[in-house]
Amino acid sequence: MVTKSQNFFPAEKHVTWANGLRVHLLPRPDFHQVVGMVTVDYGARDRLFMNHGQLVSQPAGVAHFVEHRLFAQPDYDAFSRLSELGANANAFTTQTRTSYYVSTAVGNQAALQELLTFTQEPYFDLETVQREQDIITQEIDMYEDDINSRLYRLILTRLYPGDPLGQDIAGTATSVHQITPEQLHLAFSAFYQPDNMDVVITGSFDEQEMLALVKNSPAGQRAATKSVVKLIPELEPVITTPLEVSLNVVRNKVVLGQRWEIDFNKLSRRDILRVTIIGSLAIDLIFGEFSPAYMDWYNDGLIDDNFSAEFDAERHFAYLTIAAETADPELVIAEVSKMLTDLPAQVNQLKDSFHLVKNDALSRLINKLNQLEEIAIRFEGQTFDEATLQDEIAILQALTVNDMMTVLTETTVSSVASVIARSDMSELC
Repeated sequence: MVTKSQNFFPAEKHVTWANGLRVHLLPRPDFHQVVGMVTVDYGARDRLFMNHGQLVSQPAGVAHFVEHRLFAQPDYDAFSRLSELGANANAFTTQTRTSYYVSTAVGNQAALQELLTFTQEPYFDLETVQREQDIITQEIDMYEDDINSRLYRLILTRLYPGDPLGQDIAGTATSVHQITPEQLHLAFSAFYQPDNMDVVITGSFDEQEMLALVKNSPAGQRAATKSVVKLIPELEPVITTPLEVSLNVVRNKVVLGQRWEIDFNKLSRRDILRVTIIGSLAIDLIFGEFSPAYMDWYNDGLIDDNFSAEFDAERHFAYLTIAAETADPELVIAEVSKMLTDLPAQVNQLKDSFHLVKNDALSRLINKLNQLEEIAIRFEGQTFDEATLQDEIAILQALTVNDMMTVLTETTVSSVASVIARSDMSELC
């Protein structure tokens, strides 16, 4: 399938080295920059796994801890070196993925070489690990002070009881201080293997030179080792009883969530991406600014500009969340739950607006083609079978309202969970 946007760019190239490392070249010759990313199919949820036949359970926050410390090398700091080389560097950890990326000028091979080096060579000594424990604890405290972040984690504990998804990606102050250099080395040796990594390069570059750079780097030269088996937590039923918490809020806040029971073992990974795109479109259609419900609630003062609806999917989980500030949390819960309980019927009533919402989503995706970092960061590796931003655009362009109705009708969803943070000043709002 070829999209109109693909007519403007050279073909993307995907190769796999003998050691299992996957390399993805996404040329953008009109840019004056290059963005390189190393992404590992390993995140905060991957705390339980089989390594060389042995069951391993690690404290919360190990994946994030590895991300923090991997920049530290025995005799230098990779982040500082990249800055000296004229590159901007960053990294992030999600529930199922850890990614490191650099943005630099065309021809800065040294910066890309450094990215492909420090991500392959860990150094976890006791003294620096202990210092990092305090740094990450401060980061956790910062997130604890963020009310929206706390409510988001709380709704996940209702959607996924007992699952790591309900915990902060950084872990807890207790779990972080349980992390040892040995556990970090074990996580690195288990997951940071060539066959569990993807390298993405986008921007202006010579294809053969870039392939040679990657192949001759530590990432390309590491020996193939297959040892780890990720274990998927067994899901417990959603907790539907509304949870009310005491937080320092000026106005009542309410968050709702619904789990989508996608069969990740039955569907192809591209089909899962398609379902994810449809889920996002459906939420935009029902709860976006184009929808009659949104306008009615807004005009009646039930919600304000802080209302949001999001659909999220990663490896082996998918859910939607809806957040609002309101004087009447119970009414918001009732109204939103009613719509989510019969989502196909709600979408069918608004199908005349499908193309408006679809084109709006398309415009946002196409705009991201102008941002090299977005092109790299949106790449989810094996989660969606190496789909790139252009693949997302192609899937979205091909979707019809009938496709959406079929997926919504065939997809099982959970009951709705909710969390309320009530303000003592609610009667003044």
